[in-house]
Amino acid sequence: MSNLLHLSPAGSGVHPDLLKSAGGFAWWYLDLIDEQGDGLVCIWSFGLPFLPGYASASRRGQPQLPEHRPSLNLASFKGGKLDFYVLQEFEPEEVFWDAAAEGDRWTFGQSTLESIQDGEERRVKLDLHLRMPDGQIATALMEARGLAVHHSGQKPDAAHRIIDPLPDHDWVPLLCNARASATLHAHGQTSTFEGRVYHDRNGGQRPMHELGIDVWTWGRLAFPSRELIYYVLHPTDASRPAQTLVLEIDAGGQARLVPDLQLRERRPAKNLGGLRWWPEQVLEREGQAVITIDNRQRLDSGPFYIRSAADARDLERDESARGISEVCDPARIDLDIHRPLVRMRVMQNTRPNSMWLPLFTGPRQGRVSRLVTSFLPGVNAAQQEQPAPRTREQR
Repeated sequence: MSNLLHLSPAGSGVHPDLLKSAGGFAWWYLDLIDEQGDGLVCIWSFGLPFLPGYASASRRGQPQLPEHRPSLNLASFKGGKLDFYVLQEFEPEEVFWDAAAEGDRWTFGQSTLESIQDGEERRVKLDLHLRMPDGQIATALMEARGLAVHHSGQKPDAAHRIIDPLPDHDWVPLLCNARASATLHAHGQTSTFEGRVYHDRNGGQRPMHELGIDVWTWGRLAFPSRELIYYVLHPTDASRPAQTLVLEIDAGGQARLVPDLQLRERRPAKNLGGLRWWPEQVLEREGQAVITIDNRQRLDSGPFYIRSAADARDLERDESARGISEVCDPARIDLDIHRPLVRMRVMQNTRPNSMWLPLFTGPRQGRVSRLVTSFLPGVNAAQQEQPAPRTREQR
């Protein structure tokens, strides 16, 4: 398998030493989606390439350490539209990572997260307390439990932590085809979700934009009988073929590669930011359509990244699926022309934020009034008086 993407041993974790690899990255991803296509996505990370200034520092020959750029992102969506969003960056002293033999536990400010292996099961719990631009705290609680993903005849092993040699782009699905519930409360609005959950992790010791990836598309589809994950990476070297990885995961957590399925990305389009994407995709076998994927409900659309609520149909099994799909162009991440737009969506506790942050952070309902209120005299001073996230010693 090429170095664009590597499927690592089942259940394996990342070694904390990765956080000292200049320009590297490590993130953990979890999404929940119900039968109507509503749900939420949470990403906790060190060295998230999307953070302002992170990729550009590497391009200047001054790469930052992942441990110096921790962040937590939570987004919910309803009816095919983004309903809540926050991307909060933390100071390194606010974040703790306990990498134990059975799995991982993290603290990001006032939020606690865990992804733990319990025998052949994996347990995930997120208890989030995220500060909004006006000083209020948004809370979210999610719990999931199910059979851990395993493949290649290997039992899932959370104690196995790869660091040397770590693949350029290391990927491990951890929990799929399982049920979860979540509650999100912010600015007097409460949303509840219950549905299928997907959980994985990615890591690498080199900057994402140096891995030779021109563009990648990823998706996870929650069919009634199984989970289907597809990852297609187009290399910057046009003489090389795209790398396609299709993974099918059954109710027992058993994952198997499906080598005879190929993704046909027909009729590409461009969003307002100039990013190439595919409103419709088809998984084919020997040129015959097997699964059609409709990505037209875009939840997040920017100059280097698009997330969509996917609606899929398995023509062979006569099954429908809801899911999430993504498109990313690493070379477009953190360009000077885009950075002011990205800063509008990143909440920082100890550094100045964009004046437009209230328009993009928090619930969709009421965002304009929150922006207007933030311009009123004395509001900024009142916000600065809000207590800072507690340190470990204070807890």
